[in-house]
Amino acid sequence: MPTTPDISPSDLPSARTVALPKGLPPELVSEYLDDCRKDLSALSAALIERDYERARVFGHQMKGTGSPFGFPSLTRFGTAIEQAAAHNDLQALDQLVHQLKEYLSRVEIGGE
Repeated sequence: MPTTPDISPSDLPSARTVALPKGLPPELVSEYLDDCRKDLSALSAALIERDYERARVFGHQMKGTGSPFGFPSLTRFGTAIEQAAAHNDLQALDQLVHQLKEYLSRVEIGGE
């Protein structure tokens, strides 16, 4: 089975605060981040049900939306989740969900 990329702590920003992207209202970025936190429970449910396609779609969406909202780490998570789900790699997905939950619990939005 192909190995799936892992997000190591060195891949994630050490600072808790991520700069607000220019041109995006803070409320929109905050709502996006809140939605990511809420969607984490849906991803966890998909893994319990072994619904790899739903997990893959989650990863694909996060891959496409993370960087535009100022969260390149979320894009990396999305890529890794999409790939792990495509390979039905439950162990990697469980680890990624844990790491993503940790990241989302500490990240905050800063000023421009």
